[in-house]
Amino acid sequence: MLTPRTVLALVVVQVLFGLHPIFSKLAFPYFGPGGVSAARVIGAAVVFQAVRLARREPGLPWATHARIAVAALFGISANQLLFLYGLSHTSATHAVLLIVCVPVVTLVAALLTGRERASAARVLGIAVAFAGAALVITGRGTMADGELVGDLMILGNAVAYAIYLLQVRDLLGVVPPWSLAAALFTWGVPQVLVVTGIPAIPDAPPAAWGALAFVVLGSTVATYLLNLFALRSVPASVVAVFVCIQPTIAAALAWPLLGERLDGRTLLAGGVTIVGMVVATRRVPERTAAAAG
Repeated sequence: MLTPRTVLALVVVQVLFGLHPIFSKLAFPYFGPGGVSAARVIGAAVVFQAVRLARREPGLPWATHARIAVAALFGISANQLLFLYGLSHTSATHAVLLIVCVPVVTLVAALLTGRERASAARVLGIAVAFAGAALVITGRGTMADGELVGDLMILGNAVAYAIYLLQVRDLLGVVPPWSLAAALFTWGVPQVLVVTGIPAIPDAPPAAWGALAFVVLGSTVATYLLNLFALRSVPASVVAVFVCIQPTIAAALAWPLLGERLDGRTLLAGGVTIVGMVVATRRVPERTAAAAG
């Protein structure tokens, strides 16, 4: 059930996620995408494990850990690595416009797994949303273009996060949110470090450390925890719909903080994507909540 507390949690999540590419870009010159990825996962794992121990929550059986490790592969390591490395090649504005595809990809996955029902409106909305994403990407030139590669990595991140939302919705039926968050990020640490290696600690100014701290505590710890609490009461596709808030936040700050400007093609592509997302996800059947729970 979508209560006022759930709505507030989901809005806060999207505001923090909307700020995420801005602060990540500010941290990149000193830490790089690999350093930011490693800091996010290690920092979140430490915080969540400390809280879990303070709450004296019991450990989990190995069978459950196996499921969590797979969810971490999509929702922690693949999701964060694809986003941050993609963001290092593309603009913050393009990144959040492509992230709007998350609810559509989540819906496609839910339809394929029988969690939700197909309809003509949903199929049309999915097609329109992907057409908007294609408008963003096709303005980038050839595959050799670094920005195009970045855009494609952001799309890959959207797919990984959509799969994660469906997996973690099922896990919340048997694992408390704090324990699940702690286990997810703990499994994510070795998965991410295999790609990034152990990052060196740079001689960065306080502003860069502040940006990194926000990425770890704000757009990682707070967002993942609030999303887990929201997923206990509403389907993954409903949680994903709130992603449409992100472009407004990022676009408003990308210009003054990063010098990024919106062109006509980007505005058109964003509008088409959001319209498609709204059409595809505007109605959640009653069967959905039962099937997802």
